[in-house]
Amino acid sequence: MPLDHEHNEGAHDHKGHNHSHALKYTLYSRLWWAFLINLVFLVVEVIGGLLVNSLALLADAGHMLTDVGALALAIFVAHLAKRAATPNRTFGFLRAEVLGAFINGATLVLIVGFIFYKAWQRIGVAREIDGPVMMVIALLGLIANIASAVILAKGNEKNVNVRGAFLHMIADALGSVGAILAGIIIITTGWQPADTIASIVIGLLILWSSVGFIKQTINILLEATPENIDYLEVKRALEEMEHIAAVHDLHIWTITSGMPVLSAHIRLASCCTGTNHWQKCINDANRLLRERFGIKHTTLQVEPYDGVCTQECQANCK
Repeated sequence: MPLDHEHNEGAHDHKGHNHSHALKYTLYSRLWWAFLINLVFLVVEVIGGLLVNSLALLADAGHMLTDVGALALAIFVAHLAKRAATPNRTFGFLRAEVLGAFINGATLVLIVGFIFYKAWQRIGVAREIDGPVMMVIALLGLIANIASAVILAKGNEKNVNVRGAFLHMIADALGSVGAILAGIIIITTGWQPADTIASIVIGLLILWSSVGFIKQTINILLEATPENIDYLEVKRALEEMEHIAAVHDLHIWTITSGMPVLSAHIRLASCCTGTNHWQKCINDANRLLRERFGIKHTTLQVEPYDGVCTQECQANCK
């Protein structure tokens, strides 16, 4: 049976590959800059947290450690994603970006567990904290987080791997704000438990920011229909096209960020499959999927019509 496997508008041509690689190299350099910034301030926060005995600072430093690891992983999988496709891996290592993003999201949950554990240990335990030093270090950490977030902001919506690293930066920036507020309370009131409370709030914010992202990456890994595409609307739009009688075995999934894929079996009306008209129907369907739903990588298989072909049908299908 006729089979159409579309690779249109640069999805797989050389020009499209060059543009895609240029974009990835730009994101690649952004990831490196964010990594170096966070590595420097990780050392600063760990030393400062130990010197002033601040759990909020150490909690923030612990999260910054995951930031450094997240950025290193993002750099690694971005490098993998640039490798060319092979007969054994026909999509190359594009899915590595999604896997890396999922791991980054999971580490956010793990660090929240660690923060809550340390906070529980400190409840009812009196510890002297140097508020001013704590504030200065937290402020430096906040500057590092904001700088990294700004660097990664461009591209975080287009690439799930970069988005994972970006969310780490945002969550850590919130952690730094919490440490600064705790420092202000300690300086002005001397109330030491503010440090523990700030660490718990930091953990809750990190958890809140990571749940939706983890769900997104799990959906991609499980090949669920992309959130921005309505499965039933796609099926209805195809079946409403002239000469298409029914659509079944419709599957829509995502290889990596911005790369939705669709496959389906199409039964054309009456005797259209008995003429060359089926190719026009396939082209029209591909155009609809590309322009209306943004699906450029499609595989559509035409099935034969078993009924009787009328003269009117023959006239319509020419």
